Amino acid sequence: MTAMKKRVELPLLKPLYSTYHYQGSCTAVLRNNPTIKNWFLNNSMILSCNRSFLGGYTTPEITVLQSNFYDCPYIEKIMVSTEFAKGYINPIIRAMLDKGIYVAFSNVDDYYIEGKSWYKERHFSHDGLLCGYDRNDKTYCMYAYDSKWMYRKFWTPQSGFNKGMFAMRKQGSFTYIAGLRVKKDKIEFSPETVLEKLKKCIGSDLEKYPFSGLGNVYGMVVHKYISEYVMRLYRGDIPYERMDRRVFRVIWEQKVVMLERIIKIEQVMGFDNKISTMYAPLVKDADLLRMLYASHHMKRRDSLLPVISKKLIELDTKERVVLTELIEKMEKEFEKNAVELSQKQDAK
Repeated sequence: MTAMKKRVELPLLKPLYSTYHYQGSCTAVLRNNPTIKNWFLNNSMILSCNRSFLGGYTTPEITVLQSNFYDCPYIEKIMVSTEFAKGYINPIIRAMLDKGIYVAFSNVDDYYIEGKSWYKERHFSHDGLLCGYDRNDKTYCMYAYDSKWMYRKFWTPQSGFNKGMFAMRKQGSFTYIAGLRVKKDKIEFSPETVLEKLKKCIGSDLEKYPFSGLGNVYGMVVHKYISEYVMRLYRGDIPYERMDRRVFRVIWEQKVVMLERIIKIEQVMGFDNKISTMYAPLVKDADLLRMLYASHHMKRRDSLLPVISKKLIELDTKERVVLTELIEKMEKEFEKNAVELSQKQDAK
């Protein structure tokens, strides 16, 4: 008879993006196949936001496209709902973790989860990742934003997690868990895919996505929309108490990953480091904007907002110049390679 496992703790990698739990869970679980990170470097770069804040909604819903674990075809998702699992959900979670399968969850009330972001402060349906359990003290190892808004791994009583699930069930809603198991496919970095996405990034402006339109906007035009969002905070169209604290973290992380991507392009395509050297200061600029915005969130200083708005537009202008030069350099290299290949074929 096999002895029952008392404690499991799965290792995590530092995620590419971590503004939202669904982003952090993507690349944190790739230890068994870190090449899947290349899929995110190839695809996950285009900013997106929603225009609805122009009409009174208080968040621009900014994110990076294809940064969700649901988007990646190389992460298997094993979905289970408490509507059907009922009282067996915890044994299912433990069984997944026993097999090295990470467990993402959604629709659990933070209020009851000790150590989590809204613990005993606010009833809030939220998500996160389970990466371990201990049957000795009946705890789960959770990877999520904690009560100090630090994204980290911490242990929390299973009883609180259960109360959070039950609270949602009482409202007629159900918790979902997704077992995340990485596939074995080896994923290569693809400059061709990156080039295609880079063109989409810079190929968006207010002519393509005017303020008078509806729905989501995509690409670098998001900078203009966030600049306007900040000015609406300044004018009081959006209340200070309702400001979305996450906005500039998304922008900063997108620049951090873009720099990593550019360095990878230079290595794979045999370029010098000119473009990454030009881009690196933009990451620092984005980090400064993040800190200024966070400072305003912690202690209201409306005078900062026009400064933030202006600096974001300046960042947009600089980034367009650098990415345009990168695109041109990549296109020339691809054309050169195509000509050389054609000449070799003709010579045969």
